[in-house]
Amino acid sequence: MLVLGLGLIAGCGGGGFGAGNSTSPGSTPNISQQTSYRIVGDIGTPFTATLSNTRSSWVLSGAIPMSIVVVNDKPPDRILVTKLSNNANLLSVEIITGFTVKVLASTVDKYGIAVGAVPIGQPAQQLTAFAAHANPDVRFYVNGPNVTVYNALIEDETQGNVVQSRAPSVILFDSPNMNNSGRVDGIFTEVQGFGPFSIDLVIDDAVVAEARGGSSATLKANTP
Repeated sequence: MLVLGLGLIAGCGGGGFGAGNSTSPGSTPNISQQTSYRIVGDIGTPFTATLSNTRSSWVLSGAIPMSIVVVNDKPPDRILVTKLSNNANLLSVEIITGFTVKVLASTVDKYGIAVGAVPIGQPAQQLTAFAAHANPDVRFYVNGPNVTVYNALIEDETQGNVVQSRAPSVILFDSPNMNNSGRVDGIFTEVQGFGPFSIDLVIDDAVVAEARGGSSATLKANTP
């Protein structure tokens, strides 16, 4: 998974951000390497995950395999994944920083738990407790097509992040618009086209936009 940060300025003209005028990359410093997660193992094994950085946390449920990307992340990061099956299925969690797998944690226990944190080997710098729940809680669920690789630009009115990941996946947008009300956009393009997109934009547990069909999609909404 690849996550890159870009500074963005609103498009010129009367339309403003997200109203027909595209944003443009600004001349801004590179951000630090971002954190993403892969939950893998025996396909179809259900789980629930809690993950956190220094300012926000999220709880989500799903089934193996799943990719999780946090955009606008603020490390250090921590994750706890609980297997929801009473069997010996394998569940593994990969924590990826930039292009490198930093942590691999696994369980085959019934209702087993896998945990991980970055940075590794530096206890004084690790997250000691989960942060408060994300507010607003903005998520892009890329439900399919399965295993397709896609590129996405996830942006608010001040910044953007370029993501490359694989479906099924969840993109968590941390503190969009610095937690003020405003627009969030997701622009998606398939790299490997295995079928039409199925994407939901969810804000505070409500589906506010969706895309069905095609190899590219744009979803927009306003945060409260």
